[in-house]
Amino acid sequence: MRKINKWKVGMPVLLIISLLSIQARSQSTNITIRTAIELALANNPSLKADSLNRQIAAHQVGIAKAALLPQVNFNSKAEYNPAIATQMLPGAIAGQPSKEFVPVQFGTSYNMGNGVEATQTIFKKSSRLQVDAARLNTGISETKYQLSQEDLVFRVATAWYELQSSTAMIRTTRKDHDNIREIAAIAKAQYESGVLKRIDYESLQINAANIQSQLNQLQSGYDEQLAYFKYLLGVPADAALTITEDIHSAAITPEGAAYLTSRADVNLYRQLIQAKELDIKSIKAEKGPSVSAYFRFNYNAQYNQLSDATKNDYWYKSSTVGITTTIPIFDGYRRKSRLHLAQSELKQLQFRSEQQQQLANTEWETANTTLGSDRRQVKITQDNLVLAEQVYQSRKALYTEGVTSLIELLDAERELSQSRNLHTQALISVQTSLVNTHKANGTLLTSFINSL
Repeated sequence: MRKINKWKVGMPVLLIISLLSIQARSQSTNITIRTAIELALANNPSLKADSLNRQIAAHQVGIAKAALLPQVNFNSKAEYNPAIATQMLPGAIAGQPSKEFVPVQFGTSYNMGNGVEATQTIFKKSSRLQVDAARLNTGISETKYQLSQEDLVFRVATAWYELQSSTAMIRTTRKDHDNIREIAAIAKAQYESGVLKRIDYESLQINAANIQSQLNQLQSGYDEQLAYFKYLLGVPADAALTITEDIHSAAITPEGAAYLTSRADVNLYRQLIQAKELDIKSIKAEKGPSVSAYFRFNYNAQYNQLSDATKNDYWYKSSTVGITTTIPIFDGYRRKSRLHLAQSELKQLQFRSEQQQQLANTEWETANTTLGSDRRQVKITQDNLVLAEQVYQSRKALYTEGVTSLIELLDAERELSQSRNLHTQALISVQTSLVNTHKANGTLLTSFINSL
């Protein structure tokens, strides 16, 4: 069932990636912010690399468990002794009492043997603690992967709203350019009829050219932002895509106080402290005894002629079963130094955990304050934009009738342009503040995505 659910989630993303590849050199694909986040989570190469840390942690658990399982080894040897070792024995023992010592050779020219050795740890507290530490590292790797996901979602969302901001600026600048061209058309008729001075008409043409240059610069900046956005999504650089231009304010705001438990970075320090405490227990446990059982079985042969290798008379068996106990006595203060190091690292983690908790509190309060301020700013700029639009239309009508001056009309156009930009930036700021609020609350991967 879990595989089926993953398949259902992954299929739309695969279809979007395929569509982007097909349309890379044709028409542009319009995607939403939620689609962009899903693409990045499924396709970002850096996130894929981080996801492997979870597999690495799972393998490390298996490695730690291996120390508690039976260890079985097979060994085989074949030796040739060109010079057999000689040992001096008393003559009385060697059958030559007249001599004090007699040289006697021990061994044969050829030795062969095969054997199996099995060992099993019966009791070793430090090894069991290491298994627990490896399991805890699995949770730490999951938390770090969640942090990588949150960071990617934050960067994608921020890049998305930066693109929306640039798109809105381009759209507003185009409206300014259209307004200037409309004013220039009226001014041209007035200039040709002798009502308007030539220098005033040429100033309008300069303004129009400046706005066109500004528009080109904005478009270049947008193209750079879009290239970085594609990189975050893990899609081809030549993929033709555009973002939705509608800027809407999300209604869902994170609930307060949840960040105390749901923030991954705060939880990570808790896990790191637990891991270090377990490390300290493991170091202390190393001074305790360890008990192991072993079994050895060997099948050996000794002979002087190679032809004797196949004769059973030269082969013999041996086996041993036993228990060993090891009690550390003195290790040059190595364990004591490691313990002091781990205790210092634990205090360091505790201080950093407190600092991270304080940072979480600060980020939450700041994000909420900024969000409230940005929402009030949206209302102010929206009312001001309506008023600026009315003033501009009135000034344009009066200028057409020759009642007001060109300077007054241009002032009204600049005020309208500024009002549009301020309102657009206020809308973008609300969206960005919402992202920061969810980040401070630790809900980027949950309620934020669900609110899109």
